[in-house]
Amino acid sequence: MQASGKADPQAAEKAAVLAAYAGMGAAEVRSYTSGTLDPDLERYATDAALADIKATLFWYQQRGTVMKGQPAHAPTVESVDTTGDPQRAVVSDCVDSTGYDKVDKASGQPAPAPSGPRRHVVTSTVQRTGSGPWLVYRSTIERDRTC
Repeated sequence: MQASGKADPQAAEKAAVLAAYAGMGAAEVRSYTSGTLDPDLERYATDAALADIKATLFWYQQRGTVMKGQPAHAPTVESVDTTGDPQRAVVSDCVDSTGYDKVDKASGQPAPAPSGPRRHVVTSTVQRTGSGPWLVYRSTIERDRTC
């Protein structure tokens, strides 16, 4: 409920947007922890978001590394516009990668990782064409913004 006591008329759309975002995040983690592309990823991500995940996975594969653990998320829908085609939404997330570490795939030993803050703002654009599913089109880690 909103402060006025009225239900949010976009609550169902916001829930669907967050479900697409969470689905992408889960498939991304499965891809990085297994070292292979998760087949569900394309159900949730497309365009630059999908390309970025594939490029990162390839980078890990070339170095013989995988991720271990889980990042923590706190996503919120900043805006939803269902008047256009495509329909658009923006998700802002505070991603905490404190418990999410790069390891050598063969040995399981920690691999070198960048130093610095492990909590960053991630801003994602989620779109839907017609009555299709919401898909994450772009997801940008704002490395200069911690949360």
